[in-house]
Amino acid sequence: SDPVSFSNAVKELKWQKTMESIEKDNTWELTNLPQRHKMIGVKWVFKTKLNEKGEIHKHKARLMAKGYKQEYDIDYAEVFAPVARHDTIRLVLSMVAQNSWPIFHLDLHGVLQE
Repeated sequence: SDPVSFSNAVKELKWQKTMESIEKDNTWELTNLPQRHKMIGVKWVFKTKLNEKGEIHKHKARLMAKGYKQEYDIDYAEVFAPVARHDTIRLVLSMVAQNSWPIFHLDLHGVLQE
């Protein structure tokens, strides 16, 4: 079974290696908290991925922000998901082709200020 806490996961070498690989990829960077901002906690989430035969394929670890502690207009102003699944893109493109709809490219990310 997958560990439910960091303290349990850090005891096992396989989870230690998974967390180390994420850190080596420079997935995040530690910074100082800006003035008049409150800190939002994080939580490690661990998941064992299986292949089609039910055998262990890989171990995944993610560092997740505890977003439920945020307040609209204080900690964030808008919510968006900048990632589209390949299945969704294929579905939309097949509908475009079947219906002869025009298709345009849009930059939904806008200007980043960070």
